[in-house]
Amino acid sequence: MFDAKKIDQYFELPLENKNRNIQPINRRTKRLQRAKLLLPAIAALLTGLLIIIPYIKKNINDITADLITPQKGELEKFHMEKGNFYITDFKNIVNNVHAEVLDETEAGSKIIKMTNPEGIFPSASGKETTIKAPIGFYNQNTKILNLQNKVTLIYDKGTITNTAETFFDFNTNKAYGVKPVKTKSETIDISSQGFEYYKDKNLLIYTGKTHIILQDNNNEGGF
Repeated sequence: MFDAKKIDQYFELPLENKNRNIQPINRRTKRLQRAKLLLPAIAALLTGLLIIIPYIKKNINDITADLITPQKGELEKFHMEKGNFYITDFKNIVNNVHAEVLDETEAGSKIIKMTNPEGIFPSASGKETTIKAPIGFYNQNTKILNLQNKVTLIYDKGTITNTAETFFDFNTNKAYGVKPVKTKSETIDISSQGFEYYKDKNLLIYTGKTHIILQDNNNEGGF
């Protein structure tokens, strides 16, 4: 005789195994279905990124260019604020000019515009000439410094000369001017139409009509 329970168990075993094999298949199917649903959204996102990224990159490049890219010629143009400019004369003596702003007038011109220049020019003998002016221009090609507007020159910390314009030629260590000039010291006052100053000789020559007042004896003379 057959036991009915054993017969039932016999047929149930394959059924359980069958169910166990079906469950993973159902899970994979659901995952595939979800993936199919997400694929269009992912594709749309990627397409959007492909469109947006080049635009963002271009804008970033444009902004960066506006911030840090100099205009044409700016890289070649000399500029300095509150700096010292050193000029070596023909005797290899270094002359120092300090200015609030140093600017090359044009890229490659080698003409330096100086705002409020103040300088000390030593001579071979050790004496110094101090200069001060609102505006100055130094030509690196000719090695000539042009000072303009209320120029003040102090020779060896004593004699003070004022004029409207002065030129310093560092090829010869000569300063000169062709506009009215006034000089004052402890012993003499001089007014003249122009002057020449030889730094190495410590020699000051007045040119044109000159008026001299001696302070020590109040004598007055004119040339």
